[in-house]
Amino acid sequence: MNQKQLQYFVTVYQTKNIQTAADRLFVSRQGVSKVIRLLEEELGQKLFIRSVRGVIPTDYATILLPHARQLLEDYDAIRGLHTLAAQAKSVVTIYSLDHVLAYLGASLIEDFHKAHPSIILSVVDTTDAMALTALSAQQCSFAMVTGPFDETRFEGTPLFFSSYSVRMNRAHPLAKKSFLTYDDLDGQTIISKGRAYDCFRRNIDQHILVPGREIHILAETADESIIRELLLENRAINIGYDYADGLYPHPDIISRTLKAEISGQMIYLVSNSQVRMTKAGHLFREFLLEWMKKKNAETK
Repeated sequence: MNQKQLQYFVTVYQTKNIQTAADRLFVSRQGVSKVIRLLEEELGQKLFIRSVRGVIPTDYATILLPHARQLLEDYDAIRGLHTLAAQAKSVVTIYSLDHVLAYLGASLIEDFHKAHPSIILSVVDTTDAMALTALSAQQCSFAMVTGPFDETRFEGTPLFFSSYSVRMNRAHPLAKKSFLTYDDLDGQTIISKGRAYDCFRRNIDQHILVPGREIHILAETADESIIRELLLENRAINIGYDYADGLYPHPDIISRTLKAEISGQMIYLVSNSQVRMTKAGHLFREFLLEWMKKKNAETK
């Protein structure tokens, strides 16, 4: 079994048609059929049942599919390692909760580059769930996410605490309050990151979409341009973390702390405890923690 056979198998499974698969793979129909036949002979199992409309995957093929996809991802990862090894510089990849890097600031990038010019930082903004999934799959070196997380698989170091906050138009009635509670949200129209994020899904399920509280969710997005437009038009309020409040200031938008029993969450630098950390990873972790100590001391 080789990479070519797996790729042909996955493509045929997805298209359910030999000719369509051949077109996607830029090969002949006969070539695809031959590869699938040889794979079936090697496995000793039928993968597809031919019909006039195309092919129908067997139960064995359905069971094989996720394993084939994983092997293809592993092939890609190995090729990526080869590419990185050919570079003169090392790369530390970080999957981060939206806007965390913006909060830390460009000075982090500049200061780290001065200290370690041979290491490239590659940062991807994403959801907390996707960041941990990528970390588990060894697609990144670190994740910057909120807790909790599986401490049997991951090791987390606290970076900073962020409180829940509500942003709104200065003309909004709730702007008259010095702080807000979940009860204040009753009857309001809100926009937030939403259920794609574990941290917000827990908030929505436990405190917002509860019996006796009427709250209209206009949309769920992390797109700051959409959020700002709705706030400026006074059509919704935004629930988020206060670390992001000052990143996109506007004189007509203000924020209020959302006070509750759990008033916020810690942001962690998380690594995969089951994978040996690279030298570049160690250097970044040590630098970031020392850098955060100075940043936190300056803000006190």
